[in-house]
Amino acid sequence: MFEPRRRTVRRTLTVGAIALSAALVVTGCSGGGDDGVAEDGTVTLTYNTWIPSAEQWAPIIEAFEAENPDITIDFQGADGASNYLGELDNLILAGEVPDMYGIQVGSAFDDYSEYALDTADYASDWIDGIKPELLESTTNSDGVVAALPILTAGSEFYLYNETLFDELGLSLPTDYASLLDVSEKAAAAGYTPFAMGAADAWHASDFFVWLSNQYGDGGDIYEAAAGDLAWDSENLIAAAEAWQGLFTDGVFQQGATSTTTYPSARDDYFMARKSLAMPTGSWHVSATLAGNSETPGSAVENDVLGMAPFPTIGDNEASSTTGVDYALALSSELSGAKLEAAAKFAEFLAVGEGQQIWVNTMQGFPAASGISAEIGSDNTETALESVAAVTEALQNAEYPRKLTSPNEGLESDLGIVLQNIANGADPASELATLNQ
Repeated sequence: MFEPRRRTVRRTLTVGAIALSAALVVTGCSGGGDDGVAEDGTVTLTYNTWIPSAEQWAPIIEAFEAENPDITIDFQGADGASNYLGELDNLILAGEVPDMYGIQVGSAFDDYSEYALDTADYASDWIDGIKPELLESTTNSDGVVAALPILTAGSEFYLYNETLFDELGLSLPTDYASLLDVSEKAAAAGYTPFAMGAADAWHASDFFVWLSNQYGDGGDIYEAAAGDLAWDSENLIAAAEAWQGLFTDGVFQQGATSTTTYPSARDDYFMARKSLAMPTGSWHVSATLAGNSETPGSAVENDVLGMAPFPTIGDNEASSTTGVDYALALSSELSGAKLEAAAKFAEFLAVGEGQQIWVNTMQGFPAASGISAEIGSDNTETALESVAAVTEALQNAEYPRKLTSPNEGLESDLGIVLQNIANGADPASELATLNQ
């Protein structure tokens, strides 16, 4: 058995946060408790997250506060998941854990769940409205369901400009050969083929997890993450070589490892009409819909956009990965009126009207049973086909999107390794560093 690394920068930060938070709680500087309760009994709750976007959040908060006029949600949205985690780390270090906060599943889940309330303390009456298989993802190593699954999502897909494809006389790629052909012709016409945001460790890792399952019998990467298989094993090396080929073969742009998915790949390439497509997760099918908040005012405002599963690259047919993309945690410091108010919001977002409102934006797919997106008839045929294709791909997904590992910083570590490989480093040697 290969013993994975146990400590990362993020883990060190969180361990420090534990001690500092404890000291601040003793001195009364905590962000939880009954602070935020006015003399008239009205409650203000802080909510820190990276999604929903400001545009998506407005109707959610409006509906909740209309139903609960004695509760105000102080929404603190961050620009992207990476920025959000940095902001959350700083709040934890300052002993100011938000009353409610967004949390991702995967190798770092335990770190952030340390500050979360057991869902049994506030959701036992209605948590069975959430698809039961999803709760495993939000269960920490102590066996506590520490967060509520809200949305699911998967990889790997690509958002494409159908209008631009038509202008160039191109068809959507169906395999690696046609992917190369489309990329070569797009580049010859002066466009970036597929604008990849490989500067984001999460996206590089998501893509590689999806890609790795196309070699051998699939599933090797999960064994490696658990420490039961060498990272530099045959099938993972083959996947890493294919990952490198996407850069050397010109499918992904030069400088992709210094390009973030959001906003750079999206805004500077795709929305600026400089790229044919951009690899992304299922959540971005929302950009194909009428009334979306991303395309108005951009260079692609009048173009028809679509989304499709990324074509097979490896030896075996590609299958989407999926899982909980977004979960909601309540601070373990909540009590009294604030806890009661937060529990109401949690139910609203997890299994109530808030879930329906958010799912309708196609930011993600529902975690609650019996809820499905309500798509308007004013959408293009391509948009409707895209939603159907993404939905089918996720329903047929065979593997999880995120890795679970004793190495809490695995996603970041793997992302760095993949960036090095993309920039020309030896795949086997780079993968081997994850065995330490």
